[in-house]
Amino acid sequence: QDKSSSDQTIMDKFIYEHGIVLPMNTMDATLITPVLIFNCALSYQLAARHCDDDTHQAFLEKAASLYQIAYKDQDQELNTIFKFAILNNIGVIHKMLDRSEAAKACFDYLVSMMMIYVATDNCKYLRLVQGFWNNVLGDGRETAPAA
Repeated sequence: QDKSSSDQTIMDKFIYEHGIVLPMNTMDATLITPVLIFNCALSYQLAARHCDDDTHQAFLEKAASLYQIAYKDQDQELNTIFKFAILNNIGVIHKMLDRSEAAKACFDYLVSMMMIYVATDNCKYLRLVQGFWNNVLGDGRETAPAA
């Protein structure tokens, strides 16, 4: 019974689960490397759904480590959605591993990012990740934190 209620909680979390496909002619290692690492991390995170408890935790830990590497390897000035997806997925992993403070830090930062994009009229980028509000509001808060 506990397992099914835990599974339901996990299924309620928004995970950015779209692997990134690079154009065939992409040769830039500064683009290729973080994308490949992201896709590998995503594979571990999604595979964790179908594993026993020990493997599940190990896969989530591996995914979190890979996401952090991808985040550090990418050009900080580019690709808003990429940063958003990584931070969201790391936050979900922290939540799944009962690291509430770390999850809260990720989601608070995402709210701040969203507020900046709204203030600078860059909302077009955020339609792809609007499901993250489920993660922010689904942790017992009445309202989203202010930026």
